[in-house]
Amino acid sequence: MSILIRNIFLIYFAFSSVFFVAFYSKKTFANDDSISNLENKAQLIISSQISAFLNYDTKEAYSFASPVIKSMFKNADIFGSMVKSSYPMIWAPKEFKFLEFTFYNESLIQRVLFIDKNERIFTFDYEIKNYGEDNWLINGVYQVKKAQSGV
Repeated sequence: MSILIRNIFLIYFAFSSVFFVAFYSKKTFANDDSISNLENKAQLIISSQISAFLNYDTKEAYSFASPVIKSMFKNADIFGSMVKSSYPMIWAPKEFKFLEFTFYNESLIQRVLFIDKNERIFTFDYEIKNYGEDNWLINGVYQVKKAQSGV
């Protein structure tokens, strides 16, 4: 009797394992596709805002800002002036490149490397949040501090 129970258990375990692996793999691929789509969305939003800055279109650039940012800068002109004076490497980059992407705490976090006109390198993390019905907006831009060298 115990051999029969053992065989039934082994068959059940084998079937469950196959089902689990098949289900988990399918779910993982779906998540990978979803993350890839979110990464593409983040990069499109950031690129579009930078393009607007390069074209001096502060209204378009401001349209990518979240309600939180808009509450701090009441209109596109004030927002544009702040970016131009405080973040000239973002206002008019010589070059920019997307680095790591993370989906964390319901936010898209896209790291971007900027090279300014003086060939200096800056790195920023963009936080992009969903404000309903796939309405993703830039909620903050945070400079990544350079690591201190002991030399």
